[in-house]
Amino acid sequence: MYRLLFSILILGSASSVAFSQSTNCSSSHRFGGTLLKVGDGERRALDRRTPDRRVQLQTPEGGAAGYRLDFDEPGQTVQVYIQGGVVVRICRVRS
Repeated sequence: MYRLLFSILILGSASSVAFSQSTNCSSSHRFGGTLLKVGDGERRALDRRTPDRRVQLQTPEGGAAGYRLDFDEPGQTVQVYIQGGVVVRICRVRS
């Protein structure tokens, strides 16, 4: 029994390390000469650049919870999370 649990734990840890990406979340990001901050409106985020991807976020029950705008930059993807028309989180994911 313990051997099975240990095997599952090791396998789960190895797979999470293999599929992890380096993520850095902060409260602002500079697009060229303009600064986008948490708390800015949705329009301000869309005025900076046209997003490369737009992903709808869902609650566990399947309802809409906002969306994520992905902006591709050299060596990283900037993810801007929008909820209720306001920027709530800005993350950078290394490629």
